[in-house]
Amino acid sequence: MLVALAAILAYCRWWLYDRLICLGGDECAVGWLLKIDPPQEKSGLDRFDTDYSLNLVPGNVLEFTPQAEAEKITPFGRLIANTPAIKNAGLDWQGLEARQWANDDPTAVLHCEFEGAGIYDLMIACLAAIPVATAAVVACAIPFFGWIACAILTVIAAAIVLVGGIVGILDTANPTDADENLGDLHVNDPTRRGADILFVKGTWVYDSAHDGWNEIHPIKHCQKIGTWNGSWNESPVPDGSSARWCEAVNSAGSPLTVAAQQDPENQWTVHPVIDGCRRRSETEPNPIH
Repeated sequence: MLVALAAILAYCRWWLYDRLICLGGDECAVGWLLKIDPPQEKSGLDRFDTDYSLNLVPGNVLEFTPQAEAEKITPFGRLIANTPAIKNAGLDWQGLEARQWANDDPTAVLHCEFEGAGIYDLMIACLAAIPVATAAVVACAIPFFGWIACAILTVIAAAIVLVGGIVGILDTANPTDADENLGDLHVNDPTRRGADILFVKGTWVYDSAHDGWNEIHPIKHCQKIGTWNGSWNESPVPDGSSARWCEAVNSAGSPLTVAAQQDPENQWTVHPVIDGCRRRSETEPNPIH
């Protein structure tokens, strides 16, 4: 039992703390949604990976664009390209391509994930079970009554892991974890139109668990900014650098902005002219009473 717990715990720690390699902190990107991989559709041991995954076609990239071409397209192609750090480390690299329908040609995508807690829940259960399993090993060395205690403790340890596993599988990520107002996400309909154009912000990482690709993981901010109509010329064009988009979001949520939103003149509901008030200048005289 202890050996099995140690193996599961080692895997969980690798998955949570060693699998992803940070490529430089948070990044922002814009793309239209090609494919969704919700955790509920996974099977087998993959069910413990309860992340909710999106595959975005980066801004200015069109459907059926291959990896080698897409990674050269500004401003977000660099996010799906191999980096010097990964090259120098000699790690596998392939990039990621996806299809909406099985008979489609592949399209280069930026993989993005909302973080689920399945593996973490399983790890916590294993940590809780280890002392019980250790006590079982000690009890097993004691004849008769020790064997009875050993069996009971082993069952308890197994039950802890089983319950933790069930909790983990059910502890799935959802896009509304990042924004409760995000609503349902949409891919293209059969006319290849209608997918959500999303803005995402999160940690830019290399995922070593697969063939080797970059991704935004976890997603920390996500919002819809448009609907895909088949051409970036007919949709919100993501001009400028990814830093520009990050700066805009950071500015909207900065302490100065949040503080300004609390000022009396910004507490209107209908319109500033209707139910707002005007900031009084420090040079204005006090009102006459």
